[in-house]
Amino acid sequence: MTAPLPAGVDGTCDERFAEIPRILAAQLESGEHHGAAIAVRHRGRPVVDIWGGPGWSEDTLAISFSTTKGITATLAHMVLERAGVSYDTKVASLWPEFGVKGKEDVTIRHLLCHEAGIPQIKGEVDKVEDLADWETMVGVMERLEPLWEPGTANGYHAVNFGWLVGEVIRRIDGRSFTDVLRDELVEPLGLDGLFIGTPEAEQHRIAPFANDVGGGDGEIDLEAQIIKFLGPDHLLLRALNPFGADVMGSFLASPLGQGSVGPSYTGAFTARSLAIVYAALERGGTLDGVRLMSPETVAAAATVQNKRPDLVLVVPVHWRMGFMGGGSAASPAGPNREAFGHSGLGGSIAMADPKAELSVALVLDRLEPNLLGDDRGRRVIDAAIAAATSS
Repeated sequence: MTAPLPAGVDGTCDERFAEIPRILAAQLESGEHHGAAIAVRHRGRPVVDIWGGPGWSEDTLAISFSTTKGITATLAHMVLERAGVSYDTKVASLWPEFGVKGKEDVTIRHLLCHEAGIPQIKGEVDKVEDLADWETMVGVMERLEPLWEPGTANGYHAVNFGWLVGEVIRRIDGRSFTDVLRDELVEPLGLDGLFIGTPEAEQHRIAPFANDVGGGDGEIDLEAQIIKFLGPDHLLLRALNPFGADVMGSFLASPLGQGSVGPSYTGAFTARSLAIVYAALERGGTLDGVRLMSPETVAAAATVQNKRPDLVLVVPVHWRMGFMGGGSAASPAGPNREAFGHSGLGGSIAMADPKAELSVALVLDRLEPNLLGDDRGRRVIDAAIAAATSS
């Protein structure tokens, strides 16, 4: 049975999950959201596909920052499995130019669980336009020197993760990152909105940021908060972006930025497409006859790799291989330890919860100053789990 939707919310919802559109309606009414979309799949089947807010429709895309990393990690696991490459393969054996300045023994596992020691990006890039040039950014990654011995600590590679893992994908597979994404995820799953480097013809679908994403008198000044609480020399400032938040916000609002292939942060997604990918992972790697990877690879991807406090994010993240994990009320992926996914700057989230047999995705245009999700997403995840486990 389909639930009636509150005023201001469009789409469809199974009556068992009717609390979720009520949550979205309340968040839109209160101003917590300006525009947003939520998709939920239970046991692989769609149960929530809703959206609301000025200018939002079923086709709306949202720049989702680090929620992008979960899609990049998914591609990496697919490519590694198909090529028979071990997670403990040294990156330099695939990418010789990388194996310098103390990076000779960095493994693919180190990259995926943020142990490579090279999160620094601020001051490493000459101009913002360089972020749109894959070869230039690969060269930047090659020149970096580890800030700690790889494998001995973990620190969120907030921006660098994408080019590091993305270049490994290219070296193994031979195709460009964009081609692998299209050929291995988008087309097989029939996804309507999953871009990392949005084509110009599709950029009109991207929701404009509803608030200033940083700097000066902006509503969101994450860097100022980092300085206030962690100090001006904290590693998070070096890892978060190569330029000021206001510059990055302008870049991602531009055709060049939206079209750039930044596999850590330029993803433009519908919630529907994200939920489908994570439903495939929740189902053991196969959805509707489309096999992304084996159950064994999904299990490896979701296995906790480290429990140390993160040198960049401060708190322990319990990194999986390319994914954040669940396990507490504050976890981006929700309270269940089996859950895994990734959140993005501002509040987006996509996750799989094998225990609850769920995938959940939230994309939005009003950003909040966070990197690990916020209460908007957690309320949706909690409501989804409650509905799934009571049915």
